[in-house]
Amino acid sequence: MDTQGAFVILSNEKHQILLVKRKDVPLWDLPGGRVDLSETAEAAAVREVLEETGYNAMLLAKIGVYQRPKFQDEQYVFAGNITGGRAIANGMETAGLKWFSPQRLPLFMVPNRKRQIKDFMNGARDVNVTLKDCGMLAAIDLLKRRLSKR
Repeated sequence: MDTQGAFVILSNEKHQILLVKRKDVPLWDLPGGRVDLSETAEAAAVREVLEETGYNAMLLAKIGVYQRPKFQDEQYVFAGNITGGRAIANGMETAGLKWFSPQRLPLFMVPNRKRQIKDFMNGARDVNVTLKDCGMLAAIDLLKRRLSKR
């Protein structure tokens, strides 16, 4: 795979999921991002949560590895808890933070996040899933990736 990403599903005492509003595209996403060459997926997940939310996080379990062959991308998704820090309202990559009920997730989300959150809610652990990206949001994601490689 060309790229690897690490993302964290953070939930609160009300069983809501924390999502970040991205600055680059107006979509909601799980806190996370690209795994650097010199780090593990776990280290990247914790680093990205801090960068995008202002919160320190502890990983509890690996939900799974989600492969996107069309994009040559592999995404590690973890469950985690907030252990400290302070929420950022506006960051380098983040336009906002909001807690959502898993039953009332926003319409405009990064492709496949709803599937990953559903897997988390159903108790999935350490699954390996190959995703078939389709639809308008996946097409926008693919175009964005191709343009950024230029």
